[in-house]
Amino acid sequence: MNDTKGDGVPKSAESSTPYGEWALQHGDEISNVLLSWFDRSARNLPWRSVRDPYRVLLSELMLQQTQVSTVIPYYERFLAQWPTLQDLAGADDQAVLKAWEGLGYYSRARHLLAAVRAVVAQHGGEIPASERELLQLKGIGEYTAGAIRSIAFGLPAAAVDGNVVRVFSRLTATSWQPADPAHRRQVRALVEQVIPADRPGDFNEALMDLGATICLPQNPACNGCPVQGICQALVTESVAQFPDKKPSREKPIEQHTCLILTQGGKVHVNRRPEKGLLAGLYEFDWLDDLSASLPDDFLTTLMERQEKLGQKRHVFTHKIWLVDGIRIDFPLSVTATGLDKAGELPGQAANSRWISADELRTLPFPKVLTQWRDDLVVALTQV
Repeated sequence: MNDTKGDGVPKSAESSTPYGEWALQHGDEISNVLLSWFDRSARNLPWRSVRDPYRVLLSELMLQQTQVSTVIPYYERFLAQWPTLQDLAGADDQAVLKAWEGLGYYSRARHLLAAVRAVVAQHGGEIPASERELLQLKGIGEYTAGAIRSIAFGLPAAAVDGNVVRVFSRLTATSWQPADPAHRRQVRALVEQVIPADRPGDFNEALMDLGATICLPQNPACNGCPVQGICQALVTESVAQFPDKKPSREKPIEQHTCLILTQGGKVHVNRRPEKGLLAGLYEFDWLDDLSASLPDDFLTTLMERQEKLGQKRHVFTHKIWLVDGIRIDFPLSVTATGLDKAGELPGQAANSRWISADELRTLPFPKVLTQWRDDLVVALTQV
């Protein structure tokens, strides 16, 4: 016997989710109560002041996997530097990555650039309102498309992310998992039945605020929840059981040693490949790479001149880096015998060079290295 329907939704999940019935019974109430609460308590966020598709797109891409408080200054700086979609589409890639520095998940910045450039090239500079066309743009999935369509264009489109799944999991006492695509489709179907046609954007933003300020993953503030009267998990005293928690896998830990090589007021840097982890960003040298390409005597010379900088920890989506930093400064009187005639390190000439402090401060670096980079800028300007 097949336990799934043709759409991939498990029968057990579907049969335990009478969302059509629930929507008929509570749809008007949740819409009215939630919007009334939103009118009184909405967060004052800069991207809410103007319902401009470009600003919605920019804010939503920045907010992916990032807290609102972190995003606000980046959003404001981006708008100051590139106030229109056309401005951003014509921006230098490196300048955009530099402006994004510290926000993390740099693929979002590259997707943002690809998306706005596609809008200029294919849609005359106007962000499309149709879901099909939005989903063809880099970095835009169903949630972001729903947010743009509802907030910027006033269309009754659901914007379902993990927070919204959590809210409706508790409201209906249904064991949905936020990361499960089939469960997200079920929540989307439910939201589409209760979203008000006259204020779809406000409704979606109210759900976002509810999930971010009250219906929290841990220790939710149920006493202050505007929809507590229809929350089945609260009624049955089972809020902590929802949503269904998928066991998390332990992230592997990788140990790395970063070598910051300096000489005569300059530092050696490399640019990472255009694809892969931290694509297109700049970095210093890695001991593992140099061990495979440098003569043993030069590597020994390097390590004899080391100044330990401590350790940095950086958490990626799928792994953790523990990075030990070492600075090695060669006096001008010392010949770095491991360098080739062009002054580059073996095996890295295509993407590496020696630069000054002035240039160093302009380059985009991954967050795990920015503190060492900033400290080095200060040190090199004193040479």
